[in-house]
Amino acid sequence: MAAGSLRITDIVDAQAGLWFVVLMPAAFVVYLLSAAAMAFWGPFDAPVARDTAGGAAAELSGVDRLLFAAGRRLLLVAAAAMAVPLFLGGGHGPWLPAWAWVGLKTTAVLAVLVWLRHRLPTIRMDRWAEISWVVLVPLTIVQALVVAIVVLARGGM
Repeated sequence: MAAGSLRITDIVDAQAGLWFVVLMPAAFVVYLLSAAAMAFWGPFDAPVARDTAGGAAAELSGVDRLLFAAGRRLLLVAAAAMAVPLFLGGGHGPWLPAWAWVGLKTTAVLAVLVWLRHRLPTIRMDRWAEISWVVLVPLTIVQALVVAIVVLARGGM
């Protein structure tokens, strides 16, 4: 809404003056938490059922387990890389070429996700679903309303 388009280049160009992470901090936090949950990373890596000691990975071994773990990490890297154009201004930055800024920002987002992995308590998926519906969905709706008001106050689209 703040960029006036869903095209990634337009979203990056709209952040030339102010990154969306400043305008939409709640959306950024929800995005990172959701990305970590989708990759079963950090506090979201608890087993799903009471009778499985290791979750879905307990049944895998060898190459299958390696591919499963690599897929989870690749999903986390892709989500961190997508956070750069959506919230951190893409390749905008001084002195370095755009590709270097994208790499640095992606590495910084990944570093934050890795650092937070063992610093947050483990959350079962049923509790995460409850927190998502009760707290995060209303928070993102309020965030969207605030962004809509800011866009309309600046002259609309």
